[in-house]
Order: sequence, then structure tokens, then C-alpha cells
Amino acid sequence: MSWYLSRLRLSRSPAVRVLEEALRHPDAGYRRSSQHHMLWSAFATDPNQKRDYLWRAESDGSFLTLSSHPPRGDNELFETSQHKVFAPALKAGDRLEFKLQANATKMRRDIGKRVDVVMDALHAVPQENRAEERMCLAQEEGTAWLARQGEKAGFIFSPDDVRVDDYRVELLPRFNGRRADRPKLGILDFEGRLEVTDPEAFLAQLVKGFGRAKAFGCGLILIRRAS
Repeated sequence: MSWYLSRLRLSRSPAVRVLEEALRHPDAGYRRSSQHHMLWSAFATDPNQKRDYLWRAESDGSFLTLSSHPPRGDNELFETSQHKVFAPALKAGDRLEFKLQANATKMRRDIGKRVDVVMDALHAVPQENRAEERMCLAQEEGTAWLARQGEKAGFIFSPDDVRVDDYRVELLPRFNGRRADRPKLGILDFEGRLEVTDPEAFLAQLVKGFGRAKAFGCGLILIRRAS
């Protein structure tokens, strides 16, 4: 199966530009939900279709996507996409620079549910110390989670080669309007270097995405050869 890496930008037509208000909404979770719906329209051809793409929002207002087919050419929300076949030739020992925005979770068997790795660690910290400890725990728990991903996905890294640039919690909207009922996403921004140990396993996981909340712009790892 071929995979395509694409860059999408909103159309400049007046009818579409009104949607930019949703992308400037002060609530980060609301913005992410709006982006989710917009990106779905660029790929879906059937209401019952399963998502077969990953995406992430870029700081310049564009979106990067990795998909099993190019974005729809007849979609009115976006300009004609820039896309190319994604088929990196990797071998064991290759060093790559990467960027990843991930919703990192783990299963807590004692409570029978999946939890965000950073939020779970913060619960053990006294309330008054959480702000101070937040980024230290994000770095520690985030890199530990990423190392576990590497065990399954064919890569390794030195802890000194990976940093967590940000950790934040976003609340996705719910139609009942109750803030307490809104789903929470803990989002980690990683950047660093890794070494490929199993190219086949790495590429197989790359196109699936890392972590959860992939429908909401998490999980797409961007790679390039390390200089």
C-alpha cells in the first residue's frame, strides 16, 4: 500500500474564511475539535468510512497529513493539496531527527482503565507542588512512555537525545456544555533523535501513529535524517 504525506491549507474563498473564527477560538479543545471535523471532510467519501489518516496542525496554520490515499481533490474547504509518496528507505542503525505530538497513556490494571501517564504521576504529588513538578514529570514519564513504544516499534534513543517541549491538558467539547463532563486530552510535544533498530517495525507503526487521540491530531511522527 502506498502512503502519502500532504500539506493542506484552508481555501481562501470567502465562504471558507468564515471558518477561521473556529480556529482562533480561545478554547484549545474547541479548536482541536474543529480541526478534527475539517480534516475529516478532506478524506471521507462515505459517512461510515473509518479514519485512514494521521494529521497534525502546524504553527503556520497548515496541516500535515499521512494517509493511504491523497486528500480529496473536490473538497471545498482546502486548497489543492501538496502531497508526495511517503516511502523512506530505512535500515538498522539509521539516525533520525523527529517531532511528535502524542497523547501518551498506559493501562492501570488496578482500576481497570487507561490513564494519561503524566496526569497519573501528578496525582501522587501534593496539589501545591504540582505546577513546579509538572514539566519534570512530563519529561520523565514522557520519555519512559516513548521508550516503551520503541521496544515494540523498532527504535531506541538516549534520554539526553529527547526532550519534552510542552505538556498541556485540553478539554474537548461536549454538547451538554458541562465542563466537568468534557473529555480530557493530555498532550506531549516531543522533539529529539532516535536510532532505528527494526525498519520494518518502525515504518509499520509510523503509519498507524503513536499513542491515542489520533483522530484529534496526535500520533503523527515527523522524521528526517539526522545531520
